[in-house]
Amino acid sequence: MSLDFILVAGPLVRASSWEPTAARLREAGHRVQVPDVLAGHSRPPSWRAWNAHLLKLIDPCRESILVGHSSASVLVADLAGRVPCRCLVIVDGEVPPSNGAASPVRPALRDFIRSLAEADGTLPIWSRWLGDERRASLVGLDILASDPVAFAEFESGLPKFSVDWFDDTIDLADWDHVPAGFIQTSAIHDHSAAEARRRGWPVVNLHGTHLHPTLSPVETADALTAMSRQLVPRTGR
Repeated sequence: MSLDFILVAGPLVRASSWEPTAARLREAGHRVQVPDVLAGHSRPPSWRAWNAHLLKLIDPCRESILVGHSSASVLVADLAGRVPCRCLVIVDGEVPPSNGAASPVRPALRDFIRSLAEADGTLPIWSRWLGDERRASLVGLDILASDPVAFAEFESGLPKFSVDWFDDTIDLADWDHVPAGFIQTSAIHDHSAAEARRRGWPVVNLHGTHLHPTLSPVETADALTAMSRQLVPRTGR
């Protein structure tokens, strides 16, 4: 059975971070959409406006499987309350509240981000936030950096944000009636996997890095396919 995926990247990285996994899914016969909101903007849209732009780039249907990586977990939860879909899958991201205000990052991370800002509020690109070698390893930046040419290309596509961008919220409508699953790819999101289990979601741990969709596309695609097929029968169709 072929599946219909909409792969949403977190705003801090480009949609190209999904492309290796998307290619694998397409090779397996699935329909895949990878919307790139940043492609049409010189500056990142606001957090609360992000999905308004994203909706112009996708063609959702009743068969759609919404997949959000990293901070896009909130974006797909918001979409699940606004467009037809069969289920959603979060990949190494926060588990959003069932409704109400949702920020792009956790409060502790927002405080850390503030410490990185220049006097005018400008932040370095996301890949330069991680001076700690252990955290860079958990993310997978050390693997990317092992190929200087590929890493330079990766960094050239990363957007620059103002620190105030992270103070915004999205007001989520009720969305947790939609079947959902969680794919953990790094130890960064141990707490998120625990919350997903608490909610009764299926959870799988790939024991990799945060950038698993880029660095390990075969394993990521296989996990997405298996998780989606596990969730789809729950829709009663």
